[in-house]
Amino acid sequence: MSVEVSKDACMKVSFQYDPRIMDIFKGLPPVFKIERRNDEVTVYCPLGYEIRRDFHGFKVREFKEIFRKLNVENGRKLWRSDHIILEPKKTAYLPIRISPSELELLKKAAERAGETLSDYVRAAAMTRMVRELGL
Repeated sequence: MSVEVSKDACMKVSFQYDPRIMDIFKGLPPVFKIERRNDEVTVYCPLGYEIRRDFHGFKVREFKEIFRKLNVENGRKLWRSDHIILEPKKTAYLPIRISPSELELLKKAAERAGETLSDYVRAAAMTRMVRELGL
């Protein structure tokens, strides 16, 4: 079962065609859409993605060059020594109703994990979403 996400809702990562960069994105699940027009490649990312230098076998200089070549819209790219993190903007708001006791427990769990409540709940929801959709 394939899941579709509208391109407008996705983070857009674009770059000039480079086989090294294409190798990074070609093994992603089908929910990530890749378009190539001439030498311009665009990847529509509904989820954040982390690129590891050691996993892909890049030297430090090559990895920095790849970081510079990636253009991100509706999100951001972060450099973390041996990682490039592509993170979509978090602009959607999701109000939920829970009991005061559940909220208190969630706050304590988030604090224990060293995360904000928002990040904690988001991570839990994303984990379940990935499992349910088979991503």
